[in-house]
Amino acid sequence: MTPKKPSVLPLEMWEQLPVALQAVVGAMGKHYEQRIAALEAQVRELTARLHQTSQNSSKPPSSDGPHVKRKPPKPPSGRKPGGQPGHPVHKRALVELEQVSEVIVCKPTHCRRCGRPVTGSDATPWRHQVVEVPPPVPQITEYQLHRLSCAQCGITTCGELPLGVPTTCYGPRLASVVGLCSGAYRMSKRMVASFCQDVLGVELAIGEICRIEQTVRQAVAPAVEEAALYVQSCHTNIDETPWTEQHQRRWLWTVVTTQLSVFAIATGRGAVVLQALVGEWYAGIVTSDRAKAYDTRPVRKRQLCWAHPIRTQSSDCGLI
Repeated sequence: MTPKKPSVLPLEMWEQLPVALQAVVGAMGKHYEQRIAALEAQVRELTARLHQTSQNSSKPPSSDGPHVKRKPPKPPSGRKPGGQPGHPVHKRALVELEQVSEVIVCKPTHCRRCGRPVTGSDATPWRHQVVEVPPPVPQITEYQLHRLSCAQCGITTCGELPLGVPTTCYGPRLASVVGLCSGAYRMSKRMVASFCQDVLGVELAIGEICRIEQTVRQAVAPAVEEAALYVQSCHTNIDETPWTEQHQRRWLWTVVTTQLSVFAIATGRGAVVLQALVGEWYAGIVTSDRAKAYDTRPVRKRQLCWAHPIRTQSSDCGLI
């Protein structure tokens, strides 16, 4: 087998070498060519990394050196800050009189020029509405359950709570406010307790807030199950992110549709969890980041770009 001539060696010099020496030089040349190619690739990578700044990468501006020239600030436009002349007017619309809690009529009693008394009414008075929240006062209802004895047999019978009265010491509206602050507004339990005491005038313990959260969770469980079934019949956007629960790592899954979103906390991020979310016979389109869980068998592999919709058919056993 004729050895290959290195690219850096002239042809005249190569032809003057013996065959045995050509084999040695060819092997060494191949090794050095591979080494040079690897070093050139490393130099290109380091050079590109060296030229990274906060303007062409995700590096913070504080990491820029003094040689980095930032874009000059925009010159002043000469206009005053705020709304410009001719812009559309946006103001609070007046509510209908039927929705007003109280109407106070303000009429002048004397003329502002001559001081004579004035009477009558304006057909189109200037309307000024003030929105105010009434001071929250806890509404406490006490139910007294009497236990009475039978005059004939002597057994005692206790009264029962009316239908719909909770057995806990808090009503559904208070439980809804606590669940809204803790769940939707992401307030800590201590912040919820402070809010209830300072704003609502209701004193709650930390453990009691935990019990209220469990009560709200049980109350909304049917609606959550209905939403989980609904997303299995829609085209969805699905993603997962790390989540910490009781000092243990979990995964927060999100299934987003045009109408609603479903969140689920799972112990993993594999295809088993994904199949439980979308159902066994899912046949919609999922937009994802192409993680490994979204490329399980027996779905046919397709070359798709980042976040491209992945279509599955019911004949593919519903796996994405």
